[in-house]
Amino acid sequence: MIQTRIHGHDRTTLALIFNHPTSENLEWREVVAFVDRIGSTQEKPDGNWTLRLGGRMWTFPQPPHKDMDPREVERLRHLMQGAGLSAHSTVLLTPTPAAFESDALIVVDHHEARIYRLDPATIGDTTETTLRPYDPRGHIHHLAHKEGGTFRGQRAPEDVAFYEGIVASVRDAPRIAIVGHGTGKSSAMSVLSRRLREHHHETQGRVVATANVDLSATTDGQLLALGREMLNRDEL
Repeated sequence: MIQTRIHGHDRTTLALIFNHPTSENLEWREVVAFVDRIGSTQEKPDGNWTLRLGGRMWTFPQPPHKDMDPREVERLRHLMQGAGLSAHSTVLLTPTPAAFESDALIVVDHHEARIYRLDPATIGDTTETTLRPYDPRGHIHHLAHKEGGTFRGQRAPEDVAFYEGIVASVRDAPRIAIVGHGTGKSSAMSVLSRRLREHHHETQGRVVATANVDLSATTDGQLLALGREMLNRDEL
């Protein structure tokens, strides 16, 4: 195994990452410099950063201020732990990536969501989970909305449980790509993206690409090829 030495100010940064309670004054530029010395970093055109460390890769949003959000510090801590580090580590040992850390492709419209887990190291090795909106009487044909209530001619609100199920299925994916059908704020992809942005900041930070396609005219093979292209694009 390759060993990378951790010393000097980097040990102070590492201790802050593992601090309990979670640090609220960990500077992002210090983190980038630290990871760059023991792994690699890359700033993306959309403002996100890709951090690679010990065989793992995670996407982090650029903080609006100099210090990282505590929730993002917790994500960073998980990355460090996955790379074999602790608060007192002096070397980084490069481990084999865990099998369950596979990227995810979400294919979503108002009928259903198909979640593919993609292992980038093994072409063709995928698993699929299908989620369908809650619709016990089969009345919903186009919208996954809650039944009941009066909405004065406006569209009923979306079924939150449908989108929460999608989020739960990709919670451990290091990178996520989303493919949807339809445009505008009412499309299922837009609703999912808004829910991630407002309620699941950590998961939103790992969405590397989105695309809008005609799902009715796209085969599973084409979707998987598109998903791999979107995920690989994050590495360019």
